[in-house]
Amino acid sequence: MRACPQDQRAKRHCPQQIVAKAWQKHVTREDGSLDMSAYMFCTLDALRTALRRRDVFVSPSWRYADPRLGLLDGAEWLAARPIICRSLGLTIDAGTTLEALTAELDATRRAVAARLPDNPAIQLSENAEGKTELSLGALDKLEEPNSLLQLRAAVADLMPRVDLPEILLEIAARTGFAEAFTHVSERNARADNLVTSLCAVLLGGACNTGLEPLIRTDNPALRRDRLS
Repeated sequence: MRACPQDQRAKRHCPQQIVAKAWQKHVTREDGSLDMSAYMFCTLDALRTALRRRDVFVSPSWRYADPRLGLLDGAEWLAARPIICRSLGLTIDAGTTLEALTAELDATRRAVAARLPDNPAIQLSENAEGKTELSLGALDKLEEPNSLLQLRAAVADLMPRVDLPEILLEIAARTGFAEAFTHVSERNARADNLVTSLCAVLLGGACNTGLEPLIRTDNPALRRDRLS
């Protein structure tokens, strides 16, 4: 935020088309100048929305990359097209497929639109930006049957009254899953007390607590350099 331009001449070059109606009161001051801190957050919010809508892409990225980069092209696509279309139940002619999908979509849209006035669970309202939004009513609450309550109580009675780290260590001892792991930074193929270290890493990640609560300087298997 300290790096934001404060010179009014620089502010005039900031595109304001991205400033949505909900952000106007925060970005534009009473004298018409721009609040650059608010403008920065407005830009980040617009970027986040664009990423979720797949209007912009990030490279390198797995989640937000352009999916078109993985498509076949040229001779590779011409060779694979008959097999792919046959497996998907589509014709090779894209126009024929698009016409069928267009007709199906139009028929579905007309059927849904005809039922909207008689559906009390659906409401059309206008948001702060003046756009129409579809609102769905709350679903009816389903009461839990007695069989589910009894099953939940029975499962709870079967759970051992021990701490979660003890459960992980017992499962590791019974299944031996830790035998499939080796420590990446220690020379020995079998690091000492690797089971304890591995269970600590799993616990820190699964409970979203991180490794900090599990680090112990008096235990070599739980030292920071071992767990990290």
